[in-house]
Amino acid sequence: MQISWAVPNVTKKDLQAVYRVLKSNWFSMGKEVKTFEKKMTSYLSIKHAIATNNGTSALDVSLKCIGISNGDEVIIPALTYIATGNAVLYNNAIPVFVDVDDTLNINPELIEEKITERTKAIINIDFGGNASNYRELQRISRRYNIHLIVDGAHSLGAEYHSVKCCTHGIVNTTSFHAAKILTTIEGGMVFTNSKEIYEKARAIRNQGETSKYYHTYLGNNYRMTDILAALGNSQLDRFEETLKQRRQRVVYYKEHLKNVDYPRELPGTVNSNFLFPILVENRDKLNRYLNKNGIETRITYPTPINEQPIFRKFSKETFPMAKQISRRIIALPLHTKLTREEQDYIIKIINKFGG
Repeated sequence: MQISWAVPNVTKKDLQAVYRVLKSNWFSMGKEVKTFEKKMTSYLSIKHAIATNNGTSALDVSLKCIGISNGDEVIIPALTYIATGNAVLYNNAIPVFVDVDDTLNINPELIEEKITERTKAIINIDFGGNASNYRELQRISRRYNIHLIVDGAHSLGAEYHSVKCCTHGIVNTTSFHAAKILTTIEGGMVFTNSKEIYEKARAIRNQGETSKYYHTYLGNNYRMTDILAALGNSQLDRFEETLKQRRQRVVYYKEHLKNVDYPRELPGTVNSNFLFPILVENRDKLNRYLNKNGIETRITYPTPINEQPIFRKFSKETFPMAKQISRRIIALPLHTKLTREEQDYIIKIINKFGG
């Protein structure tokens, strides 16, 4: 048996939506993108959305919109995907790393000791879709007058005390990469309640253009196409059902897996289950065993970001929790096409693993 780690949730209706755009002869950013942005603001109950060509460019736009520049310090979790840190470097800023806790998210208790007069922002992620402690993150943001940015690449569909994630920062982003719960194959989006940030983000996404061929800002070509937006519009119509199907599979895993640990979930939160991470001893041996038996996995992530070669010069610290998790974590297959038979096979292989 061969089991994929992720399979894009693309249906016949999605393909018909894409074909409709192809027949229209308007492929670039247009009415489908505008519709997608409007539908996402409605889903999240937020005022503004700006579609981009991927989640990394959405992060870059966000940092530019709040004025992050040369020498500014930006706090990020020590365990995150590389794009979180790369966006800081794109803006000539300095990443400052903070360890995570047993939710796999940034530890709010450790943030304040890292704040200096040069600190301008905190970038937070909701690891795997597990909502962070936004009450504390927002308190710190207000107390020190520093911006909270949410890198919501994992977050869409999660909630913190009945408020949807991707909304808790002054500016927020998400990704619609092929592995994501809602996919446009490649794509991203910026969310904000600030009209000023919205207007600046729209311009930066489109070469800094504020009126036709008049360029107020240094921007880039970060535009989403109507082809991709059509796919997003179709997928958003069934997004809640998609989340439900993934949760059912997570529940089944947890009812039957033995001798594994999971990240702690905070009270009052809803996990989007972008990832299904387990924490185990002898991780590398188990991972090889799973792969040998036809089960595709991901190690998310095998190296704390501060230990990546391009970030080593910014910190010589060791972050114990991030390091421990990076040695124990495996993300198991989770997608809507995952069958009960396949789950039973994965569970059987893990439960009989002798270490």
